[in-house]
This record gives sequence, structure tokens and C-alpha cells, in this order.
Amino acid sequence: MDIDTEVPISDAATQIVTPGSAITSDPAFMRGHGTFAEHGTIYSSVAGVVERINKLVSVRSLKQRYSGEIGDIVVGRITEVASKRWRVD
Repeated sequence: MDIDTEVPISDAATQIVTPGSAITSDPAFMRGHGTFAEHGTIYSSVAGVVERINKLVSVRSLKQRYSGEIGDIVVGRITEVASKRWRVD
């Protein structure tokens, strides 16, 4: 796969990408989870499905465990409390 090949944004909902795949170089789009920007191009940082919500482009991993980032809002019910973690349903 050619790394410089971009995934067409209009077909992004059905596109599966691998880490390092160029998604778009359009400056109108913002990068979301599972992506990184370099030299004005947004790339995938995980293998998964490209999702576009308005102008936010992210990659939903095919198999993942949630890893929170600063600013994330999480809603759930605590089902178990351990020494260094919580289990949320």
C-alpha cells in the first residue's frame, strides 16, 4: 500500500486503514482519536475504520480497549472498584 495514497473522505465510512495510511490533507478537517497530523496531512495511528463526524476525522480501532484522553467525557455506572481502576458499565 502506498503511504501517500489518501482515503477519499466521502467514502471514509466504509474504508479500513492501517497505521500510517494518509486519510486527508484537506486543512478543513480536524484530527480525532486514532489519528495524527504531520506536514498538514492527517494519518491513521491505528488499524480500523475511518469515521467522519462533521469536520472531525477519527479512526475506530477494529479491536480496542478504551484509553481516555484529557477532555473526554465518560458516562457510565461503576460496577466494581479495585485498587487502581474502576469497572464501568
